[in-house]
Amino acid sequence: MIEEIATVSAVYDGQVEVVCFSKSACGQCKQNSNCGTGIVSKALPSRDHRFVIATDLALTVNQQVRIGIPDHSLLRSVFLVYLFPLLLVLAGALLASIGLGMGDGGTILGAAIGGTLGFVLASRWSGQLATEPVILAALLPMTNVAYEAENS
Repeated sequence: MIEEIATVSAVYDGQVEVVCFSKSACGQCKQNSNCGTGIVSKALPSRDHRFVIATDLALTVNQQVRIGIPDHSLLRSVFLVYLFPLLLVLAGALLASIGLGMGDGGTILGAAIGGTLGFVLASRWSGQLATEPVILAALLPMTNVAYEAENS
């Protein structure tokens, strides 16, 4: 299960909207001020991801929750978005080159057609295979934990 901490941004009847922010791996080493990737990650704004998740938990706005996506769902999405178009690029190039006996130009055209077909099919199928995250647990606010530890 791929897990992430998210913050509840809105509460609806039987559903909550949660938001989590993209984190860059840059900034973890001492070279981030000299590294091109570190400089680019600082220049780009951080993106937030919003999800509406069905739940029966009593959650409040600004409460943190742990959400998760099953591993098999993530692997299926990776295959669909990355590997499937690549396989169709190779299949299109092989079909044009070996199957139809075209030259280099035909092979490039076959690869382009296969790749385009792969991306079109992946975009159509991705909506049907999308798996929504689930709420695994509600987290205690850190201020309450610190307050309870001091008073016990």
